Amino acid sequence: MAWPTTPDGQYYQFEGNVQIPVSPETGAAILYLRPQGGMGVGIPPVAQGDPGVHAEIAEAINFTALEPGDPTPDSASWTTITPPTTSTPGVYKLNLALHKGEKGDDGESVWDPTDLDPSPVAGRVPVVNSTADGFVLADQKVPEACYPGSVANTPSGNANYTLASIPIPSRPYARRVRATGHTVVTGEAADVRVDLIARLNGETGGNIVGRCPGIAQTERLQFSPGKAAGLADAYDTIAAGASATVYIRCERQAGTSTYTTSATTSLFSVEVLPL
Repeated sequence: MAWPTTPDGQYYQFEGNVQIPVSPETGAAILYLRPQGGMGVGIPPVAQGDPGVHAEIAEAINFTALEPGDPTPDSASWTTITPPTTSTPGVYKLNLALHKGEKGDDGESVWDPTDLDPSPVAGRVPVVNSTADGFVLADQKVPEACYPGSVANTPSGNANYTLASIPIPSRPYARRVRATGHTVVTGEAADVRVDLIARLNGETGGNIVGRCPGIAQTERLQFSPGKAAGLADAYDTIAAGASATVYIRCERQAGTSTYTTSATTSLFSVEVLPL
């Protein structure tokens, strides 16, 4: 049954009794309340109201991070964003203030190659990636010097002859070739003129990556590395992942006579520079 009210509806009206213990040691009195004229067993202390509207909590938290030494105590409270009505829910925001943790001891950084590449390759080094926001493993570009396994003598009767070939192993990056060396050409007639030439990837028709123009008769020839002006940039380069061979040759440029060279007066090498 509902609680009766006063005629003006401003107060609930009840009847009951009060029991105060005789012994002061008990320290508690008993108050019985019941609706007027009702039974005093199993009655609620207040009347049940109508179902209310649920509350809504804002997802954003008003958070304050306190420094470890800040004397301000941790706290939590609610701010009413939208007051509730009989038909719409109230919206509340949590205000939270917590202290940061104390600074811990510095740890040790351990960097493993698999942190950058699941399949690392020996010789690769960490470099900044193309988007400048991380690291990747890349091949380390280093210059190399390559030499022939042997140098041949040029026998009489040859207009053109290969004195040496210098193999260049493949690398995963492009390189530029610079050939250096010298030899002594002994002409067998006064009109013979011989150039010392380094050709890339073609014994007779490869690109010329080093040359020394001869004069005539006995001449010490030492060629300079490089290519002629106006040639393409890739003319004296090796593509990434490719191997190459440089052929050191004497090629007759004038006259009809032949010439000779000696391995003992010849020295050649090739330098490859990463691009």
